[in-house]
Amino acid sequence: MSLTLTRKREKEIKKLRKQAEKLWSVQRDVGERASLLATQAADQAKAYGNETLVPEARRVAQRGVSKGRDAVSGVTHGWNDKVLPSVATGLGSFAAYAQIAKDQRVKDAIANVQRLRLPEVKPAKKSGPSALQWVLIGVGTVAVAGAAYAAWQTLRADDDLWIPDSDESDSSN
Repeated sequence: MSLTLTRKREKEIKKLRKQAEKLWSVQRDVGERASLLATQAADQAKAYGNETLVPEARRVAQRGVSKGRDAVSGVTHGWNDKVLPSVATGLGSFAAYAQIAKDQRVKDAIANVQRLRLPEVKPAKKSGPSALQWVLIGVGTVAVAGAAYAAWQTLRADDDLWIPDSDESDSSN
């Protein structure tokens, strides 16, 4: 039994080898183009993030800071306008009741309570869209993207998918 190939088999193998090398070359080109496309897409995504997402994140963070500032302002206002006067009044009433209001130590204690006053914090100015408006903006963006994708799918040129109507094939005979 001989292991040599016939000429016909050698030609077919040679032909298959050339086709495989050509296919490998095409695949390398496709891979290189895909790599270039992925690099460009990453650059665009980074630019989009820097132009759109980062400023938006800063605005959202600023709103959080403003809300925190409003909360601190409410707390200091409540402490200064409600708690401290009540404590001072209570001490004064107790001192008057005990008839020790004239004692210098009692006067110093009441003055010490007044020193616990917190500095006033002004509430932040309100600006920017609310949470509901952001949700509506997101829904609108998704709707526009969906419509654009549907239009692209409808209008793209894809000749391989064309199937002639049965009327057209009958009239050509």
